[in-house]
Amino acid sequence: MSEPTQNPHFLSLSSLLPDGVFLADRDGHITYVSEKAGALFGQPAHDLVGRHFGALLHPSDRELAGHALAQAVGTRTGPLQLDLRMLGPGGRPFVGRVRVRLTDGGLTGMVHDVTAADEEQRRLQDYRNYRDRGLALLYLFTVDMASLPPDANIHAFIARGLMEFTGARFVTMSEYDPAVSALRHRHYEVDAGVLGKVITLLGSRVEDLFTPVTDEMVAEVMSSGWVRIESLYDAAFGSIPRPVAAAIQQLLGIDRLIALSFVYGGRLYGTSLIALLPGEPDPPLEVLQAFRHTAAIALRCRALENVRTDG
Repeated sequence: MSEPTQNPHFLSLSSLLPDGVFLADRDGHITYVSEKAGALFGQPAHDLVGRHFGALLHPSDRELAGHALAQAVGTRTGPLQLDLRMLGPGGRPFVGRVRVRLTDGGLTGMVHDVTAADEEQRRLQDYRNYRDRGLALLYLFTVDMASLPPDANIHAFIARGLMEFTGARFVTMSEYDPAVSALRHRHYEVDAGVLGKVITLLGSRVEDLFTPVTDEMVAEVMSSGWVRIESLYDAAFGSIPRPVAAAIQQLLGIDRLIALSFVYGGRLYGTSLIALLPGEPDPPLEVLQAFRHTAAIALRCRALENVRTDG
């Protein structure tokens, strides 16, 4: 029987497989490595030939691999599969799923890097946890909103709900006043220890801020619904001087903001800024949209109540 490395069909098949393929003699010395396997270890395939397979493993896992292979040789069972820490480019460890079959001539094996797959699975699970937690908070937010007293600060209530959901550094709430075409800032949800420093930088209370907006700005805000912005200056429509906005952003350590508009029935009732820290994930869009819509209904109901009271 010819050597596998001399068989063009074997070589062709090993090059087509998504995983790295290797052959080793009964002592564990490598006799063949596919190009994909070489790439996993960050070395040309031909440079790995002749080396002991254990040299590709993290030192902590070499004894484990040797014991498992010795046991497999003694029992002559079917294919052996192990997840082992291996040494990638520059000695960077990665988790390789090694599947080997023992033959009279030695070992035939494949290596699959599961590190990326595990990381992707973790990110997916984190997203699902974030989404499920958001849905639970949305339910509580809706229930509490239904029992909110008429004289309660609805802007503070919405800001706290958004902050709890997103884990934001701060959340602002503004009310749109169509009579003067401006956003009136109603609430700023942030840690009490930080609020004083922000007020010092602003030179006034947040509630005293007043942002004029044009009809074009209003139309853009209403059509976008939500938008991701990196600059506090841009998010505030330039109402905060650029140096002050930059100083606040640096003080709070935020790297991006999510701007929301609360729209119902073709009317803008207000806006919100959600400031996120580096490393904090963006909130799941579908849950954020549900929060946005629920808050818009609440603001509309409060506006109607105020009209009846004034009447």
